[in-house]
Amino acid sequence: MTKIEEWAEELNLFDDATMKLEYLIDLAKKPTDFIDLYKRDDNLIGGCQSKIWVTVMKDKNNKVAVDYDSDAMITKGITHIICSCFNGMSISAAKKVKRDDFEVLGIAQLLTQQRRNGLGNLIDTIIMKVKKL
Repeated sequence: MTKIEEWAEELNLFDDATMKLEYLIDLAKKPTDFIDLYKRDDNLIGGCQSKIWVTVMKDKNNKVAVDYDSDAMITKGITHIICSCFNGMSISAAKKVKRDDFEVLGIAQLLTQQRRNGLGNLIDTIIMKVKKL
């Protein structure tokens, strides 16, 4: 089972949108390893209502390492899920991930159109950065 499938299973435990949104807010409260030094334009996700910063690197085991931060709680919770799907993945496996793979999460249905665009941009940006590893 992939991390995307694991998250989909986790999110499907919640009966309604309100409960899912509350869960995303709880995820956003978890501390990240993101340092303020990386809060710069080249790490900023374009097209989002909120600010999301993402870095994509290789870890010491030659696996994908994605760090993030956001200035909005729900956005940060969503970013937590998306980034964790890539973290620890082999680079070759990560390069095969497609935006459509995330539809199973059902997150887009919780969001306004503008925020859906931001979600797509987040995923596309991570995929683009992974391909450069």
